[in-house]
Amino acid sequence: MTLPEHTQKPSSNSSQNSGRKKKFESNNKYFSICTYAVATFTICLIIFKFINNWRDAQKYTASILSTLSPFLIAFLIAYFINPLVNRIDKLLFSRSQNEKFAKLHKFLSLLLAYVIVIGFIALVLTFVIPQIVESIMQLIMQSSSLYDTIMNGLNSLNERYPNIDFAYIIDTINNALPNAISSVQTVMTDIVPMIYNAGRSIISWIINIILAFVISCYLMSSKKCIIHGMKRIIYAFFDQKTAYKVIFTIKECNRIFGQYIIGKALDSLIIGIICFVLMCILKLQYALLISIVVGITNMIPYFGPFIGAIPGLIILLIISPKQALIFLILILLLQQFDGTILGPKILGDSTGLSPIWIIFAITVGGATGGVIGMFLGVPITAVLVYLMNHIFDYMLYKKHLRSDLTNVEIPDINPENVFIPKDFSDRKDSSEDITSNSPEDPQQH
Repeated sequence: MTLPEHTQKPSSNSSQNSGRKKKFESNNKYFSICTYAVATFTICLIIFKFINNWRDAQKYTASILSTLSPFLIAFLIAYFINPLVNRIDKLLFSRSQNEKFAKLHKFLSLLLAYVIVIGFIALVLTFVIPQIVESIMQLIMQSSSLYDTIMNGLNSLNERYPNIDFAYIIDTINNALPNAISSVQTVMTDIVPMIYNAGRSIISWIINIILAFVISCYLMSSKKCIIHGMKRIIYAFFDQKTAYKVIFTIKECNRIFGQYIIGKALDSLIIGIICFVLMCILKLQYALLISIVVGITNMIPYFGPFIGAIPGLIILLIISPKQALIFLILILLLQQFDGTILGPKILGDSTGLSPIWIIFAITVGGATGGVIGMFLGVPITAVLVYLMNHIFDYMLYKKHLRSDLTNVEIPDINPENVFIPKDFSDRKDSSEDITSNSPEDPQQH
């Protein structure tokens, strides 16, 4: 009698196969976990080595940045020239729809943009730099007369107000200013080796800048290829939906950062020009030097105009207190004009930061990077806040909560202790009542 097929014993071959070891099967889940673990460990090890050998890491980083400085400068030049190229292309060639001349239009826009930038730099080097050097040399030559002016002013104040003790101020100036004058004279005697060393560094910088302009031309001409290559890398590492989100986020971060940098640079340029024109009209001395300082420091939000006004105010106060008072009123009016009219027109709400965030960015940026950190701290903080807002919105979305928290259910909490349920005491009393009313154990009798 034969048994059915499903009740028959397995053959010897199947028993032999079951005794063999199973082959290794790859698991994408565990492979991803191992990859993330190795990457995290490697990053933590690099950070630990970097912090543990801080001085050596600084020297190594400085050498790398010095080697890559032409490429970094070229990237910055291309980053700032790109909006100008796009604007020229829209103004001159927006009506032309012929694709045959598209490359020619891009080339002409790029050429015109570089001509404008190089012409502006040549204008600054030809007219502005010599006047700045002349103003500085006048200040150095007038240092002894400035000392006499300060002392005469203090003596006249001492005669007018004998009740106020100016002795401490006079002694401090008598000790400080001669030392400063001797330091200036020492610098003037050692100026030949300083000029030699400065000449070497200037020649090196000129070579790097020329090389950076050439590299930036290649970057601008191959902009589409570079962007296409970056998109290929992103799509290679992520799925299509995630890759599109990453690209969109990068575009938004670039818009926030670039709009602030370019807008603030234009705003500071206009403020510097207005300051120079008004100082010339009011016949204030050292108008060009002071206006350049005011325009550069205006790049720093809130505190920039006042930081830039301090050197000019000190110089004009030594020369003429009347001119210093006029300059102070001028700076206050310029700051109000910039904060209420010019700044909102150019920048708008480009960063989306509240004043407390801007002050935080300026403070932390100034502590870590000096003046450049104070300027770059605001757009970097704006980008970080933008990214964190998107991350928090996604986390709230996973919990089925809106970003404005309008659908949050407020629980009934215990005001005496929020960690203890409000009805805990009622539940405890009810459990004690049940225990007291329960029948006695027969074993107790």
